[in-house]
Amino acid sequence: MKKTKNTKQDILKLLKENKIISGEKIAKILSISRTAVWKHIKDLKRKGYLIKATPKGYSLIDNGDLLNEEELAYLPYKVYYYKEVTSTMDIAKEIAEKGEEALIIAETQTKGKGRMGRFWYSPKGGIWMSLVIKPSFSLKEAYLLTYIASLATALAIEKIAGIKVFLKWPNDIIYKENDKEKKLAGILLEVKAEIDKIDYAIIGIGINVNNEISSLVPEAISLKEILKKELKRKDIIKELIKEFKDLLKVESIKILNLWKDKSLTLGRKVKIIHPEGEKMGLALDISDDGALLLKTEDTKILKIYSGDCIHLRNFL
Repeated sequence: MKKTKNTKQDILKLLKENKIISGEKIAKILSISRTAVWKHIKDLKRKGYLIKATPKGYSLIDNGDLLNEEELAYLPYKVYYYKEVTSTMDIAKEIAEKGEEALIIAETQTKGKGRMGRFWYSPKGGIWMSLVIKPSFSLKEAYLLTYIASLATALAIEKIAGIKVFLKWPNDIIYKENDKEKKLAGILLEVKAEIDKIDYAIIGIGINVNNEISSLVPEAISLKEILKKELKRKDIIKELIKEFKDLLKVESIKILNLWKDKSLTLGRKVKIIHPEGEKMGLALDISDDGALLLKTEDTKILKIYSGDCIHLRNFL
């Protein structure tokens, strides 16, 4: 096998590729001592891996929804994994200031961040992550990152979960249950820039996967609730990162068109809440610079760049 710089990952790969493999064989393949093999196996067990020792060798038992640096080692970003943090966005900001690109993942967040400073409920079983990147975009193109991230999240969920999902402006991934719209995931974008140059962007992504939904957020739903079974979160994360990297290479007009194809907002009567007040009207389109085009009751066309969007049944 082709060895990496991480012996623990190499041992894990051998365990996954073989039903049973002896410590002697592992040591020979990796050119290390059997004592070193034993120490690495012990460390993997501490990280949650169920590894059975038999007279014939070691056997890795299916670990279900285990999520850590080893499981996500083959992503194109350095992975920082935590059992609990205040918010992955806080950790991401510290890492971003050091000039790194990275993926920060936590099992739980005690002070998860949503848009407009709201609290994001983040119990065990969900995907709570922040991606730090240094995009080649100009500052005026930064809006594309929210569209790309929401698209990548939606496409990853569809592929791994096998369900159809939709997008709600500006940053929500929605599952339609009969006539009800339930929130599956959300995106949060923070950018640090100077003049027309983006120093870094932090994209926060929260997905309800195997977690229980709080009674305080009845508008939300999890994939476990939809499918009546648990999914492996690492599969969703790997697919999401792949889609995200691919979409970064796509021209802006195509990104917006792909987003529009999955939109639940366009063509709807909506209420937009933002710091300057509330606006109601018909959501017509997304402009080339990422704004929502809103036709008000007095037929004015407004460009809305940010705010909360509420889908209305009737135009008041």
